[in-house]
Order: sequence, then structure tokens, then C-alpha cells
Amino acid sequence: MRWRAAVVAALAALTLGACQGLPGSGPVVEGRRLGEPINEPAPLVGAQGPVDGASEEAIVRGFIRAGEDSDETRQAGKSFLAPQSVDLWQWTLHDVVVYDGDGNVTLRRLGPESIEVTAVAVATVSPDGRYRELPAGTKVRTTFGLTKVGGQWRIELPASGFGLWLDTNAFDRLYTNRFIYYVTPAGRTLVPDSRWFPNGSRFATTLARAQLGPVPDYLAGAVVTGVPSNTKLAVNAVPIDGGTAQVNLSARARDADPDDRTAMWAQLTATLSQLPSVTSVALAAEGTSLDLPGGDSSASSASALGFDVEPSRVFAYALRRRGDTLTAMDPRELPDSSGPKRQTIGAAQQPFATRIPQGWVRLALSTDSTVIAAVGGDFKELSLWRGTAPIVLVPSFATSLTRPTFDSSGYLWVGGADSSGAHHVFVLDTGQGAVRRVPKALATPWLKDRRIVSLALAPDGARILMVTTNRQGGDVQLGLSGIVRAPNGEPIALAAPLRQADPLTFISDVLWLSGTTYAVLGRVDPAEAVRPWVGTIGGGLDGIRRRGNSDPEDSRLASVADASSLTTIDGARGLVVLTSGGRVLVRAGATWRKTDEATDLLVPGR
Repeated sequence: MRWRAAVVAALAALTLGACQGLPGSGPVVEGRRLGEPINEPAPLVGAQGPVDGASEEAIVRGFIRAGEDSDETRQAGKSFLAPQSVDLWQWTLHDVVVYDGDGNVTLRRLGPESIEVTAVAVATVSPDGRYRELPAGTKVRTTFGLTKVGGQWRIELPASGFGLWLDTNAFDRLYTNRFIYYVTPAGRTLVPDSRWFPNGSRFATTLARAQLGPVPDYLAGAVVTGVPSNTKLAVNAVPIDGGTAQVNLSARARDADPDDRTAMWAQLTATLSQLPSVTSVALAAEGTSLDLPGGDSSASSASALGFDVEPSRVFAYALRRRGDTLTAMDPRELPDSSGPKRQTIGAAQQPFATRIPQGWVRLALSTDSTVIAAVGGDFKELSLWRGTAPIVLVPSFATSLTRPTFDSSGYLWVGGADSSGAHHVFVLDTGQGAVRRVPKALATPWLKDRRIVSLALAPDGARILMVTTNRQGGDVQLGLSGIVRAPNGEPIALAAPLRQADPLTFISDVLWLSGTTYAVLGRVDPAEAVRPWVGTIGGGLDGIRRRGNSDPEDSRLASVADASSLTTIDGARGLVVLTSGGRVLVRAGATWRKTDEATDLLVPGR
């Protein structure tokens, strides 16, 4: 019993020590951001091999669970396989299937030597790390053969090979979401590309190898990479020595000109610095230091090289519309309706129009707050309002116009249908002297006969989220596309999109919350009320993927049956819902609190 007493004493000492370490005073500091990853090592889990005399069903279930092994070689899992099938277990070449708990895996005997395995899948992850949620209730199936080896049942895998099936808890433990970075062609903005990678001792090597790859298709033409094509790792490892990640590249890396070399440094530094053990990055080509143009041999951050991720916008004020009147208000005061009376901007300081007739709807405010765009009540007209200047009616160009939105360069974006009924994304330069021009349709051959419902521009100006449906209003899709611009910055095309939020069967509005998160109005079940959903680009919707929670609804936002549009005054925390009845609802945890009444709430660039 002495050892028990010693353990109790040690635990008591640790507890007291922890309590004594709690600060009794000090400054108030900002906590973790919503959804911020916690860089803590995942617990190691070892899989168990087959037991002698196990039934065919037990062998199959044991093999599926063995995919959760923290051992990267998965030797325990291989022991469930017949010798001729070991090489067919290709978990790095096949999609990972993420399923929702062990109870959702079922077995069905197809014969004396074969079993069909079925799982209710939540998502799949491609070999290059693309996480894609699946529509609710999606089932995946495979068939395993069974044979006796040394008197024991063993599995014969399909001739096409097999990957991993992981439940959501195991996936969270074995995989981590990280970003690969690219750069905008005409600037020094880093654009993130979300991927999921297996944890392990070679994580730095995995990230570096991914960064050396080409620009992904959905960003083609929107971003570039400073890494010369066909550049590889000279050695199959990226060691971390004293906090410095040593990236030794092939000789092709020397082909980068000074600008591309700096971009390559910035990309690799931004990507590898996501690892808590990395404080700086050093590059070499075939063992020879690949110094920066200024002579430095390592970099501690991408920002030190003049590159950074576009920050989320901060707003001095928003515009509230009641009837035909617009007034300025401090968005920070919006959540507190019981506080002091909001201060409006004086008339002499107002750069925006203060009165817009009620026949104009779907208002949008430019990022500099000087121009308001509005759509006619018949959704066939577009107007621009600038301070006290006369209204500018844009020449007729489309019908079924969506809510417009502005990018930081002053271009106005709107979806609509041409005279043939085909939908396009139109862009109009709203700079002084350009407002009489007719909006131009962007090149989007992939759009085909789909109908545009809503669109939103990322803060970096390089990406767009767009909601589309088929001609009948079904088959809703949320796509992420790169924005291709001419050398003068004018948008000219959109890359074929990467799908997001696939579990939703209805979406009416979309909004960027930050450079990596978004919100939509939608629903999963057609019988449900519409609710706001918060999602992570390439990472899924909160409240859909369980992330270890016993009930995914724990992280869902409350429904708002008459919700009409979304905006935000401060990322995910400051999410605002406007209803068709004129209520302004501000997020309060997972619920909503009415704080105002308005027919529109305009936030710059939203």
C-alpha cells in the first residue's frame, strides 16, 4: 500500500503546486481564437494483432481498428492480412474514409469466404490531404475476401487496394490540419491552402514536400509559387536543429530568380513555422546554402521577408438602414443594446449616401465606405450611390442579380443571368470615371448551366466563395475558386471550384469570417429550419464533424427560421443575422440576441 500513499501524496503536491501557480493579478490577455488548433502531442495508441481462433468477423473488425495505430508502419494491422495482400494495403495512395463511430460499421456475409463492410462516412481525405465532407447518410462499402493461413482466418484485400477507415476520434488523433502557402502574382500576400496530414516524426518533411508541389487546380492563375518546377528534396528528410528547419533542395532550386527565391523562402517559412518546434527556416540546394538576396541564411518568419497573410478587416463603423435612411454606427456597440446611445458620424464626415429609396435592395458598401451598390426590386437593375452625387444607373446587363460585393481594389462583383438565361459572374470597375462602363462577365466555363445564388470575396482578393444551384434550384453547391486577374488587377476569370460544405442541402447566403473561415445560411435536412453554420476552408462545418464530441449538435448555432442574410462585425464571434422581419440578431454563444431593427446592415467590403 505504500506505493498508493506515495502516488496520492505526489498528486496532492502537484495539485497544490498548480494552484499556487495561478496568477492572482495581472493584465487581461486575449484567449485562443475560435477553432485555433492546440499544438499538443497526440496520445500514442498501439493496435492489437489478431487472436488465435478469432472468427472471420472479429478479424475484419480488428483490421479496420488497426488502422488507428500510431505506429507509422502499421505492423499490427498487416498481421490481419494474407501474405499476398500485404502490399495491397496502400494507405498513402487511397482516400482515408472518416466514419462516425464504431457502431456505424456493419458486416454482411456474402459467402463462405467474403464479407461486405459498410460504414456511414462523414468525410474522405485524398492522398494529397484534401478533406471533403460528404452528404449526410453517405455510405461507403468494400468487400474483403477471407482465407485460412496456418489454420487462422486472414483477409484478402481487393485487387484495387485499400486505404484507411478511421472513426472521427482516431482521425483527430492521427491527422492535423495545416496550410500550404502560395503568393499573389502582383503582391506579397500569402494565400493559404488547407490540407490534412498524418502526424508523426516526419511531419516537417511532409509539409516541405507538399510545399514544393505545383499550385492546386482551384487556385490556378490566382496565385503563384516561387518554387521552380520539379524541385524536390535532395534528401528525404527535413531535420530540425535547435529550432531551425534545414530544408535541403535539389539543384533545380538554384533556377529561381531573386524575387522567386524570396517568395520560396517566405512560402516554406510560413508553412514550416506552423510546427511549434520550428523557430526559423534555412534553405540549401544540394547541400550548399541558398541564401536570401540580402545574404541572410535563415528566416524566422514570412513577415520578416515582406510577405504575410492578408489580415481580417477592422471597421470603424457600419451602416444601418431603416426604410430609406442610412446612418453610421459603431459596430462594436451593436451587441450591447442596453449601453449608451450609439454615436453617429457627423454629416460633414459622411462619405456615403444617407438616403436610398426602398425600391433598391441588396445593398453593399465598398471597402473604403465611399460607394454603395444596390439592386432594383425586380433584380434587373444595378445602381451606384456616392455621397451626395446623383445616382448612377448601370446600363442593363443581366437579370436575377444577386447581392453585390466589393473587393479591396474597388471592383464590384455580382451574379446574374444574361439574355439567354445563362448565369455569369459580372465585375464592374467603380473607380472615378469608370462607373458608366457595362459590367464584364468573367470566364467561368465550368459554371455551365448552374444558377448563382450568393458570392463572397476573401480578404486577400485572390479567392471567392460562391453558392450555386441547378436551374431548378436543387443540387446546392458551395465552391471555392481562385480569382485570375490581368496584370492591371482586373478580374478576368475564376478557376474551377473546390467543393465545401457538402452536407448542406440548402444554402442561401455565404460570408467570409477570416482568411480561413466562413459562414453560410443553410440546412442539412429539408425539414429543418435554416440556421447559420460556421465552417473552416478545407476543414468542414462546425456541428457536422464530431471532433470527439458525443453529439455534433453541441457545436451548432441555433436556427433562425426567417433569416435572410449574414454579415459580421468581428469574425466568428461577431456574426450577425438579419431577418426578413427586420430584426438584427447578434451571436451570443450558440444562440442569438436581438439588438436592433434594420432592413439592412452594411459592413465595408461585406
